[in-house]
Amino acid sequence: MAGIKFIYISGNTVGAALVLELCAAGLFLYFFFLAVYRLWLSPLAKFPGPALNAISSLPIVVWALKGRLPMETRKLHEKYGPIVRVSPNELAFTSATAWQDIYGHRPGREDLLKSRRHAASRDILPGVDSIGTGDNATHTHHRRAIAPAFTRKALWEQEPIVQGFVDKLMDNFHAYAKKGETVDIGKWFNFLTFDVIGDLAFGESFNCLETKQFHFWVALVSHAMRMASMEQATRRLAKNGSALQALLFHLVPKRFKQKRRDFAGYNKEKVLRRINNTTTERKDFLHYILRKDNKYQLTHDEIIANSSAFIVAGSETTAMALSALTNHLLHYPHVYQKLKDEIRGTFTSEDEINLKAVNALPYLNACLEENLRIFPPAPVAFSRVVQPEGDILDEMHIPGGTNVSVSTWCAHHSPLNFKDHDQFIPERWLEGNEEFKDDQKLAFRPFSLGPRNCIGKDVSYLEMRLAASRMIWNFDFEAADDLWEWDPEGDRRHMRAYLMWEKPELNVKLAKVER
Repeated sequence: MAGIKFIYISGNTVGAALVLELCAAGLFLYFFFLAVYRLWLSPLAKFPGPALNAISSLPIVVWALKGRLPMETRKLHEKYGPIVRVSPNELAFTSATAWQDIYGHRPGREDLLKSRRHAASRDILPGVDSIGTGDNATHTHHRRAIAPAFTRKALWEQEPIVQGFVDKLMDNFHAYAKKGETVDIGKWFNFLTFDVIGDLAFGESFNCLETKQFHFWVALVSHAMRMASMEQATRRLAKNGSALQALLFHLVPKRFKQKRRDFAGYNKEKVLRRINNTTTERKDFLHYILRKDNKYQLTHDEIIANSSAFIVAGSETTAMALSALTNHLLHYPHVYQKLKDEIRGTFTSEDEINLKAVNALPYLNACLEENLRIFPPAPVAFSRVVQPEGDILDEMHIPGGTNVSVSTWCAHHSPLNFKDHDQFIPERWLEGNEEFKDDQKLAFRPFSLGPRNCIGKDVSYLEMRLAASRMIWNFDFEAADDLWEWDPEGDRRHMRAYLMWEKPELNVKLAKVER
């Protein structure tokens, strides 16, 4: 009996081993033939790109998690050209034509759908989209509800509010100049933009400029951006909403999830407090959204979702732009001198610096455009999906279901679009400059284009023009260290970009201009 029992056990052992071997062989054959299909038989096989990217999404996921996706994608464009296969079902473009075909209004053709990898988070307001995450119909409804807050008339009414916060910024800069102390000027640009967007969105500032420190909620923004990047990475590896994607999302570190929940929780509290404040006469963004004559009404959850987007998109992007501009002026002293000459030669007193006046400064605006070209606010690509029947994009037939995109970083730094593409040359934006007549200006899209272009871009320009003009009117500044993190070599090798930039320190010394 003992011998029979031994044989029985051995038979089970052999059978289990055989099953495991067959499963392993089956998996090997599956992935082998999947790789063969993706490399040579897929409809996207004709497009150039690295073999590993054609086989798997892992390379692009790793780049995204490291904050280097735009830079690595640029390397692919430099090697393979203006259309590159960056993952098994994704093509990246750089041309002006591609911008229009992918993101623009398409007369006679249906607008491309936004990829669901950009859908709203699964653990924050489940099932509720914002203007940035919804499908085309949802986006249109939200944009029409929000649009009254961003009309030219509404923005001109906000100028005194923005000027008031710039006053506070200048007061703090004067204090640093008087003491001769070094200041991380990028941090102060954050204080400015968060205070402004808090007031414009909710009717109350975060008081960063007064307390000289970040409000706890503001400090959570970068964590929220990292979290969003991680969640999008899971959607590159598995279908959004699938069991596998849920499993991958479960692996995201809990501290990032908790910080995003904290961010969302305070946002909800702040929005509901403003909604319940029915006596205020402040014409903030919510004033326009909540008006009873606004026929495009939003639910409270939808307002909460959009308010979170206001804070993120309306603060860090502009602070980064002002920091990058300061960095460029420090690295290009001849540009800095020309800009000082324009601003200090135009105005006889600081009181003359207003929105109408700064809009008319050609060299200032050329500097801002060139700055946004070099450092676009959102350097990553936002994907669209080709309709099932396929489409013609950038004069190429693209199969249905393909994810397609243009990265602002790649388009703005392409030698096919701009001469001396890595150099800060504001003169390229001045009228009548023949040296740059072949630049593809329509490839310059720092705020995207079409029906989903950035609704708040005019607010950003308002802040940039006023803050930059008044800073240069009042102060001379110089670098307090070697600014190594801003080193342009190696495609900004020290910098990281998730959905937006992680801004390095920018330490300067300010000196008051004596008049």
